[in-house]
Amino acid sequence: MSVLQAALIALFYAFARSAFNAGLGGYVLAQPLVAGTIAGALLGDPIRGAQIGGALNLGTLALSQLRVQVGPDVALIGYVGVPLMLLSGLRPDAPETAALFGALVVFGIALNFARGMFNTVVAHWADYFADQGNVGGVALLNVVPTQIWVVLTSFLPALFILLFDAPTIAGIAASIPAWVQLAMDWSRHLLAALGIAMSLRLVMQGSSVAYFLLGWLSAPHLNLTQATLLGGSIAIIHAFLARRRADAKAEMLVADVLPSDQAEGYVAGQRLSPAELLSSFMLWTFFHDAGANFERFQNMGFAAALAPAARRLCETASERVTLLRRSLTLFNCEWSFGASLVGALIALEERRANGEAINDAELVGAKTGVMAGLGAIGDTVMRSAIGSLLIAAGAALADRGSLVGPFMFAVVQSALVLAAGFISFQLGYAQMHRFGDWARANNWLRPALFGAMRLGAFVLGALVVALVPIGLPGSGLIQIGAAQLPVQTRVLDAILPGGLPLVATLAMWWLLRSRRASPVGLMGGCLIVAAAGAVIARAIGWV
Repeated sequence: MSVLQAALIALFYAFARSAFNAGLGGYVLAQPLVAGTIAGALLGDPIRGAQIGGALNLGTLALSQLRVQVGPDVALIGYVGVPLMLLSGLRPDAPETAALFGALVVFGIALNFARGMFNTVVAHWADYFADQGNVGGVALLNVVPTQIWVVLTSFLPALFILLFDAPTIAGIAASIPAWVQLAMDWSRHLLAALGIAMSLRLVMQGSSVAYFLLGWLSAPHLNLTQATLLGGSIAIIHAFLARRRADAKAEMLVADVLPSDQAEGYVAGQRLSPAELLSSFMLWTFFHDAGANFERFQNMGFAAALAPAARRLCETASERVTLLRRSLTLFNCEWSFGASLVGALIALEERRANGEAINDAELVGAKTGVMAGLGAIGDTVMRSAIGSLLIAAGAALADRGSLVGPFMFAVVQSALVLAAGFISFQLGYAQMHRFGDWARANNWLRPALFGAMRLGAFVLGALVVALVPIGLPGSGLIQIGAAQLPVQTRVLDAILPGGLPLVATLAMWWLLRSRRASPVGLMGGCLIVAAAGAVIARAIGWV
């Protein structure tokens, strides 16, 4: 392979990981079926590249479910693994292929960790610009430094790997010690706990504490969609009872039952123009994952998508600060179905700007309460169902020596994803306004927002289980002579199963709320604890 060929392949890999592919990176360009075809074409054998890529793709379907890349990188397997297999004459079922595959998984984890950590730091830069009310600064931070870093952590490593043979790459990957990988895992888990705690700082009010604990207790037994439905059902019952209580005692302070920090006075008025709505959709489509990080995931992409709303609806700098701060809380959703939530929240921001009594906690609760279940549905439909069928069909055609398979997959999958995103955005925006009008006319707006905030707390509790799976390696086995004590299973789990993630999250929530701890300081503390813990685990033989 020439240096020019390696450079071109590395450029395609960097583009697949970048934010400039209209949201089609993980769905289309990063899939080994497409990546193998492109790499094979650059090496003069597109059919063989498509065949190898298709065979690998059938084995990486589970990996491609990752929305925010914190694990193996399927694009690296396609753009780097396929060329190395082509040049080495390896078959997909050969033992040497398994070694190469494992090496690329390790490299992918390291590259994704580098990307996620850098973006986590950038997310705190975005907080600084948000505190200044600088809408443009937040939007630019989501794109410029993050995409420069993507090039540095994609193009250069891919070029380096492509210039070596498969055995050399496998040897380098095997030299990475296990305790370093443990430190990376603990770092991202603790940072996710911090992101959840930052949202809890807003929504953990009154009965929301119980909702958070109920969400945490139910999560091990339910998937995120089921957890959202359960939490929503409880919140609806609670909201109905609260509505009856408020109706029965009209003299009660509304804030005691249905909390809000704004006075009622809604007057239908300003809305974003069609051009501004289209701009929000395009910003979300292209840059939803540009600043994906370990702490608050797609928060910068979401805030950037609301930039047109911030410019139109906020008349003062303080209003822009408030909007940006609540937009930069944790957000994580499959992007095409998640576009409906972006549209719906823009509609809520319009109604708030026009005098609707909606406070920050209710907006954050509504966003958090819906995103997890909606994201799970989007992943199931767009990736697991449609994507898997199209990949299987494309791989079968490629195996017969036809390039129609990869081309068909790329075109059909791209069309479906883009259409789903656009339709979802429009429906979310229109239906939220329609629901808001109905809720106001039927005296259900305050109860609905009351329930939304509680649902948000419930889902945050469930996310502790999903995003913060902290545990002692090797069950924390302590051996003294012939006696053995697995600390994780015999002590910690016996007292409170899954208690470490809960304790870590609540500790950071308490520090943020009661001690006014700096999120930047807590971020640094998470990294120090993760690194020190991994070193200690290595020293006592747990890794």
